[in-house]
Amino acid sequence: MLILLFSTCAYAAGASANEAIYPLVTYKCNEEADIITLTNSILKGKEGASYKYSDEDGTYSPWDLVEIDRRTERTRIVRTKKIVKTCKLSSGEYTITIEPQVFSNNLSGTCGTSISSAFTVTFDGFDIRERTPFEDYCRGNSPIITRVTIFGKTSEVKVKRLPRYKFY
Repeated sequence: MLILLFSTCAYAAGASANEAIYPLVTYKCNEEADIITLTNSILKGKEGASYKYSDEDGTYSPWDLVEIDRRTERTRIVRTKKIVKTCKLSSGEYTITIEPQVFSNNLSGTCGTSISSAFTVTFDGFDIRERTPFEDYCRGNSPIITRVTIFGKTSEVKVKRLPRYKFY
């Protein structure tokens, strides 16, 4: 069984069949500004292929959070992992969990080459924003979350969405 971390492109509706899409999630803890920011975006083509994701820079690919079992009869996602970050703001310590949003474990099936991410915001041991996918579906025109801002002073979680056709 060959297991490897899969860091390849995802194809999304609205992109040309030859255009590679690379999902990018960023995490920033800004104690001075008293906010935490998560962003969800895509990189295309050569820019995406050469992008260096880095925990130090707070940049992540959901493909780096899955393990793939590649066999001749099928290629499947067999395991996922999470990134857990903590940030101390004026109201206390927040824990942000980032994990892959897998649309299909079978990479040869419908939506198999598409992946996104999901996030959870925990404050003082309670989920103030339960697991929320940036994208609910791999196709269609459901809105996509592009930015999440957590404000330390109020503990408010503000979410910005875009129509799918504007995202891709």
